[in-house]
Amino acid sequence: MKPNRREFLKGVAFTVLGSSLIANTASAEEKLVPFAINRMGSNARIKLSFQPYELKLRHVFTVATNSRTVTPDVQVEVTYDGITGYGEASMPPYLGESTESALNFLQKVNLEQFSNPFQLEDILAYVDAIMPGNTAAKASVDIALHDLVGKLLGAPWHKIWGLDK
Repeated sequence: MKPNRREFLKGVAFTVLGSSLIANTASAEEKLVPFAINRMGSNARIKLSFQPYELKLRHVFTVATNSRTVTPDVQVEVTYDGITGYGEASMPPYLGESTESALNFLQKVNLEQFSNPFQLEDILAYVDAIMPGNTAAKASVDIALHDLVGKLLGAPWHKIWGLDK
């Protein structure tokens, strides 16, 4: 039986936390309270914040007949109990999205209804169902959530997925 995404993340969380208890050479006090377990008992809510940003490119970027030195971007932060995950929505003109459309979409996203950032599947299904399109804005929330969960687990995603760098 192939595990779904939720079961996979639960298994990974327990594996990472278990190995941190065994392999941690820090003080005895830190060994007793792993980072993620310590935070999951709180009444924290997930908060989303975002701001527009003009990304200046180091080199001129050219596609067919269009060249540019900047790209419109929206910086996204997802915070849970003082820990922040980061994402971004980059909207080059040829993708049909704009900073305004991303900001309008992100204003509709209410992550405070979720109390557990490890509910990635539920949270991302909610974000996707808000409205069609807005793929860059949706991806920015996805990236920020995964960054947050990786920080809560204390491991980069390539290790969580069992990959080499």
